[in-house]
Amino acid sequence: MYPFIIFLLLFPSLFNSQPTNSVLPPAPAPAPTTHDPTQLNLTRLLSTAGCTAFAQALANSTAQKAFNDVVQGGLTVFCPSDVVWDNFSSKFKNLTLPAKTSLLEFHAVPIYMPLPVLKSNNGVTNTLATDGADKFDFTVQNDGQDVTILTTVVTAKVGGTGFDEAPLAIFLVDCVLEPDELFSVHAVAPASAKVKGRSDMGSSPPSAESPDYSPADHDGDGDGNSAVRVDGGEFYLAAVVLTTWIGFLQL
Repeated sequence: MYPFIIFLLLFPSLFNSQPTNSVLPPAPAPAPTTHDPTQLNLTRLLSTAGCTAFAQALANSTAQKAFNDVVQGGLTVFCPSDVVWDNFSSKFKNLTLPAKTSLLEFHAVPIYMPLPVLKSNNGVTNTLATDGADKFDFTVQNDGQDVTILTTVVTAKVGGTGFDEAPLAIFLVDCVLEPDELFSVHAVAPASAKVKGRSDMGSSPPSAESPDYSPADHDGDGDGNSAVRVDGGEFYLAAVVLTTWIGFLQL
């Protein structure tokens, strides 16, 4: 008996050995399909959707910051195709820098609206350009499967989906969205009336680059003023000659 106990004390590992098979760590969970908002490249995604010209205009504008600031919380962009934007480009170039920024921001809504939500939405919708008194909103209208964007200036039809994955949706539209605040008759009329009705003599005429510049009107005003100056000069000259002649006779 004692020899067996001594044997156990000398060789305990023979009776406590464990299997040597190692246990593999669990496989990592698959990555979620939703894009990381911090990694979204709006310029690239817009270009991929067929809106390269619009994407370039956005990249060259301060409006890009407004897009990037809200995309993490949700953003829906209504994107004019390259052909549509090219047809509008001459009008876009004539806008002031603040107006260009507002126009670009007018094409985005600061929430994520996938296609089913967009199709179920009807009514006035704020945009990135909305800021207090500057409404810069449009109306979404649905008719069956057709979705349209309405302003008092244009009616744009929403076409294909360029990108739709939370938190970003990009939809193509068949015309540039023109906000009332920039292109309606009421927005343009006051500026024209101010130029046509100017009465103070210290104001300078509009430059040739100004949209309110009218060569015919400007030339007409110039001719009128010139005629007045010539008539006054001739009268003054005649008076001087007559006075000199009378003085000569008295001598």
